[in-house]
Amino acid sequence: MTDTAQARREEREEAHLVLPAAEVDAGTLRFATADDTERALSIGAFNVAVPEDLDVRAGLGFCRTFYQPGTGDPADRHRGHRDHGHPASKLGYEDRPDQVEQLQLESFLWQEYLPDEVTAVLRRMRRLTLDILYGVFDAAGVPEGDRDVITGGAPQDTGLCYTTVNHYRAGLSDRAGIVEHSDSGFITTICTDQPGYEILHEGRWLPVRERPGHFTVNLGDAFRVLTRKLPGPVTAVYHRVPELRPDAGIPDRSSFTVYMGPRYDMPLYQYDTAGRLQEYQSFRDFSVEKAGRLGYDFHSRV
Repeated sequence: MTDTAQARREEREEAHLVLPAAEVDAGTLRFATADDTERALSIGAFNVAVPEDLDVRAGLGFCRTFYQPGTGDPADRHRGHRDHGHPASKLGYEDRPDQVEQLQLESFLWQEYLPDEVTAVLRRMRRLTLDILYGVFDAAGVPEGDRDVITGGAPQDTGLCYTTVNHYRAGLSDRAGIVEHSDSGFITTICTDQPGYEILHEGRWLPVRERPGHFTVNLGDAFRVLTRKLPGPVTAVYHRVPELRPDAGIPDRSSFTVYMGPRYDMPLYQYDTAGRLQEYQSFRDFSVEKAGRLGYDFHSRV
């Protein structure tokens, strides 16, 4: 290999961001080193190994069917979600201003609206996400006694937990895959079938190197607000997917997530410099203001 070719290869390698990796062992989030833990909280994103007992194929398969026209069979929950309405949900189906069309459903509605095999995947991911969330609380120094108040009761599933199912419509040109943003809640666990995820890191956008057999975990605004005045604040990762182009023989990009955050009817909290927990702002007001800055309408049912 010539010196020029080697330099170009090294430049390509440097142009990717490699996230810290962790696993959940017996309910405990574990990074290989303390430096990895610190870096994960500083970036606001990391990878977590997919547990051996979790097969994500049903979730990715649903990503490729949910937006298709219904078959007319009331028992078919794989298709027809674009026109369903999901009356019990405050979220539901949305055509976004970027390439994404998405379905968002609260965890207490998964069994009602989703195929059984998809619900099983999401419930297992929810347990994993809760373990990760509490591991980040530990790493950030958030006292255990405050966590139910801060999350609205995440262990009891009385906080806000939902899935987002995404289909990237590569045929829609001249728009972002998904607009640059940070997530509003505490944590989002992401499963995707193709590269495309990018992070704004140290002033430049970097594609994240895929780590097979791992989820990507985003930390969001609720963590940033909560810990901003503490000695070790948590970053809300700013991320995007750039415009995707159709590629013959390759399906559109798919992803699905499990998100956890405060309920819209409760406040965001923040620790002051003395470590006292204070109410910061209504989470709904915070979310409405943020949606306006990003150029899309907030959920009309909330």
